[in-house]
Amino acid sequence: MIDLNGIKQRILEGKQIENIIQKIDWKEFEKLIAEILKKHDFNVYNNFRFKTDRRFEIDVLAIRHKTSLLIDCKQWGRGRYKTTGLKYSVKEQKERAKQLKKFLKNNPVAQAKLKIEKTTKFIPLLVTWFEEELLDHDNVFVVPVWKFNEFLLSISEYI
Repeated sequence: MIDLNGIKQRILEGKQIENIIQKIDWKEFEKLIAEILKKHDFNVYNNFRFKTDRRFEIDVLAIRHKTSLLIDCKQWGRGRYKTTGLKYSVKEQKERAKQLKKFLKNNPVAQAKLKIEKTTKFIPLLVTWFEEELLDHDNVFVVPVWKFNEFLLSISEYI
């Protein structure tokens, strides 16, 4: 389990976020995002897999009330990926969101299990380690992890 308090304490002690996150692998990053979502009363499903015309996986699916967040966690470092890579990931996440809606429309059992209503809003997101140039690209939000809590606190302003 990710120690959110430990991470927070190291940040408060003045440790650089880059040094803290270097010790976290991609699985732990996804768990960190899931833990933050749970603190905001979301029902969380890690590595949610489904099939329409092909197989898909969403790193973190989070559902609360009539809001469903479809999150792809990107543990990219600074400068390694440019806008082109980010745009490609946004396109892929949009497709996953489209296919998840299709899957749920045709699967009332999954709808009931996930407590998805007809008016549920599906919000595709990329959560990254660092600030990226794009914040909202083609209706997919790109949120750095250190702004993720703030994003969740004011999510109604974004949707």
